[in-house]
Amino acid sequence: MKKVFRYMGTIIVVLAILFLILNSNSDIGTCKSNIENDARISHQIDDSWQVAKSTTDTMSAMLFYDENLSHYTFSIYVNRAGLSFGYFFRGGGSTNIEYESIAEYKIEGYQEKAYLSLNKQQVSKVEIDKGNTVEIMDIDYSKPFAIVLPSGKGAIKFYNKDGDIVETIPILL
Repeated sequence: MKKVFRYMGTIIVVLAILFLILNSNSDIGTCKSNIENDARISHQIDDSWQVAKSTTDTMSAMLFYDENLSHYTFSIYVNRAGLSFGYFFRGGGSTNIEYESIAEYKIEGYQEKAYLSLNKQQVSKVEIDKGNTVEIMDIDYSKPFAIVLPSGKGAIKFYNKDGDIVETIPILL
C-alpha cells in the first residue's frame, strides 16, 4: 500500500514540475473554446461589442466592433506547432485598413491567412479557385467579417454585391 502512495506521489510531483516548465516557457495557451473570452479580457473589449470570427486548427481571427461600426479592434491567435497546448495571441489592434478595405494578415510560418474587414465595400462572396474546383463562400454584405483561409492552395478573390473584385491589402504579422 505504501508503494502505491509513493508512486502516486511521484507521478503527481512529476506532472506538477512538467506543468510548471511548460507554463514558464509559455507553452500553455488558451483553449479553442475560450479564445474570444480571452481576447475580450486581455484587450478590455466591451461585452456589448459584436464579433466576427473564424477559427481553424492553427489560427483564429476576430474582429470586434461597436454597433455603429465607429470603433473596432482585431485579435489574431495562433496554435503553435510542437510541444505547446492551445492558442496564443499573435497580434491585434486597429490599422484603419479593416475600415477602408480588406486586411490580409499573413503570419510567418503559417499556411493560412486571416482576412478582416468592417465591410464598407459590401463584399458578398469569396471565390477560392483551387485549379480543378472553385469554392464559393457567401458573405452578408451588410456585416463585418473575419475569415481564415489556407494560403498557397489557390487564388482567392473577394467580390462586392455588384460583382466587382475588391482587392486585399497584405500585412505581415
